[in-house]
Amino acid sequence: MPRIEFATCVTLTLLTLLPADAQFSSKKKPKPPAPPTVVTMTAQVPSLAPLAESDASQVKDGLRITLQPETYRAEDLLVDSARQVPPPSFLGVTAMPDPRAVYVEHTQSPKVVIKPDHLVFHVHISNQLPRVFRGSGIAVQFNIAGKVTSVDPSGYGDLVNVIIPPRSEQEITIIGPEVAKIPSPCTVGLFLYDVVTKMDQAGNITDKQNFEWYFSYQTQATEKEVSVPAPTVGWVMPR
Repeated sequence: MPRIEFATCVTLTLLTLLPADAQFSSKKKPKPPAPPTVVTMTAQVPSLAPLAESDASQVKDGLRITLQPETYRAEDLLVDSARQVPPPSFLGVTAMPDPRAVYVEHTQSPKVVIKPDHLVFHVHISNQLPRVFRGSGIAVQFNIAGKVTSVDPSGYGDLVNVIIPPRSEQEITIIGPEVAKIPSPCTVGLFLYDVVTKMDQAGNITDKQNFEWYFSYQTQATEKEVSVPAPTVGWVMPR
């Protein structure tokens, strides 16, 4: 009887001295997440350069209008998607956290976009006329590769609604067509027609001028490396 008690004490002592991970070595450790994948993607980034005969800043009858095109860039992003896949099972039995739960795989796909995605021009107007300058009545026209291109009037709404007192200035933005629809290379023209530059003392319009700018448009291939996380799987509750 004493010998049996001694053996029991030794066994308990050994179990107590064993580290925790050894006592529960039968438990599965979670797998480390899979490393992301680096994907190289190419985007066509536009640029505009003024033609030699087209001055960025033009003055007519005391009204100076300066045009500056936006600088374009390529931005990478990840697009999320999910699809239902067969859940894991053990001996043909699936442990579901809830009868309504669905087992899905989440993936993220890389994409490179051009920002901004439209032609954008910054227009600086300096009014040195003796009277208030009003943009109402100005006709805005875009010419792409020799063809007039229609644009959303809201893209130049700030111009036709602008009011600038004498000896004042203001900067506004004009938005043109989508860059994805512009062939490369080509010539891009922006025209402002019927800009009021003179009025008499009674406020009647006595003269209007046209402002025209021409740019060389082209795109250049730019590479971007995008880190794409590995797909993940898990249970989700339907909404």
